[in-house]
Amino acid sequence: MKFTYEDLLSGDSIPVGGIGHIRSPFLYELKPTKGIGTTGYYLYLNILSWDKNDLIKFMRTVSGRSLKALSNNEKLNSFDVLTVLDAPRKLLQEAMAFFMDEELVWDGKRRVFIAKAKTSDGAVGCIDRDNFDDVRDMMLQVNYINVGKSAKPTRHSSAASKALWEKAQECLKAQAKKTATDRRMDLGNIISKLSCGGTGYNLLNIYNLTIFQLYDQFFQYGYLRAIGIGERAYSTHGGKDFDIQGWLKPITNL
Repeated sequence: MKFTYEDLLSGDSIPVGGIGHIRSPFLYELKPTKGIGTTGYYLYLNILSWDKNDLIKFMRTVSGRSLKALSNNEKLNSFDVLTVLDAPRKLLQEAMAFFMDEELVWDGKRRVFIAKAKTSDGAVGCIDRDNFDDVRDMMLQVNYINVGKSAKPTRHSSAASKALWEKAQECLKAQAKKTATDRRMDLGNIISKLSCGGTGYNLLNIYNLTIFQLYDQFFQYGYLRAIGIGERAYSTHGGKDFDIQGWLKPITNL
């Protein structure tokens, strides 16, 4: 299931039938004293984004064993791999619960996570080997991972605008594949840059943004900066390729 841009941007939890409510965490939930810290956050993303082979390596590393249960891995999927041992299964449970409104309870007999509303004992949905890949894709979407490439403008207002747009695409592509390898894309750097850019965000209010909202505002800010450079160049030197409505073009295509 692919979420709409409007739903992701809203900051609200998104109801998914048979599963529960998927949510993008707020930045204040990643603070080191009141939240899980960025190290824990990136660990959660890794667990959800690694492919099966990477997960098998992870499982064998943390267990210190070859794990015979993983030898016939052609019949296993990522959910099977992560739920072989209690410790990784609990980590997966913790990671998924962080991106949901519901509490997750493991049913060992059925090998399924039951999503229960925190205000009642009723089951809302479940996560098992059949829907796990869809669930983790949705959880990555709300964290601005696995988001599609930006919609390419039909023309750019200037060479600088084109160069910055292409740089934004590189960042989006890197963000879709990895979690935290480029220091420029570290959460701390993005928070700091956006807080100092005259955007209305500062270190007192920016932590009220969700992760998705933060990345969205960061990329939108960069794109509008590029458009601004083109507008200033046009006002000074003129030209016939300038698009006065270029700033309205959507840069994210989900």
